[in-house]
Amino acid sequence: MQTRLLLLSLPTFAALVATSACASFSALGRSQKDGLGQVDELLAHVERLHVESAVSKDRAQGAVEALRRLVAPEFKGDPVSGHAELMAAVEQSEEQAQALRGCVKPLRRTAESVFERWTGDLESFGNLAVRQRSQERLEETRKRYDAVLAASVAAQLAYDAFNGDVSDHALFLEHDFNSASVALVAQELEGLRTRGKELARRLDACAAACAAYVEFSAPRAQVAPNGEAAARAGAPPKPEPRKKPEVPAPSSESSGG
Repeated sequence: MQTRLLLLSLPTFAALVATSACASFSALGRSQKDGLGQVDELLAHVERLHVESAVSKDRAQGAVEALRRLVAPEFKGDPVSGHAELMAAVEQSEEQAQALRGCVKPLRRTAESVFERWTGDLESFGNLAVRQRSQERLEETRKRYDAVLAASVAAQLAYDAFNGDVSDHALFLEHDFNSASVALVAQELEGLRTRGKELARRLDACAAACAAYVEFSAPRAQVAPNGEAAARAGAPPKPEPRKKPEVPAPSSESSGG
């Protein structure tokens, strides 16, 4: 009876061992995938912020340029159409500000997870020298991430204020578009341009911080070129330089004639 029970239990025991081993290897693979996957996800968020910063700069310049055209002394077009173009540019800029803001929340969430996991894994190192190098990399990576976050917040604040100013001018002209009101807006255009330049400076700083983070943190052979980052944002890729057509060598017959 005991022998029979033993024979019956051996297949069950083997199955349990196999299941446990598979679960262990699966958990190990999942753990490694999650770690590298989180790092890759954080890089993707930083790259997205880089692209949105460049797009934001273009949208802001488009809005202030639409206002400048409308209040320029040489403007001879239809005021209704001109104002509609201004409102469209303002809306595009405001939508882009939302897109820029939308990059930061997932960036923060992923970064917190990455750095928390990295800090906890430092205790798993048996080699003190390797642990020290990993800690140094963690501190430098965190420093570069903090620079990205600070630059993005500064850019958001400037962008919201800029959009508010342009929107106010557009609203002012919507209800009072005459020579006197246009002259008043034209007088404030230079100040708006100055704020636009400050916004562009902050957006450039944000893009530079993102580029520095990616250059430092991206795995080997994984640094996305600018063209790929632009393609992620929906911008058309830069065309490759056209090759010059090859000029056929003159034949012996033509040279002999």
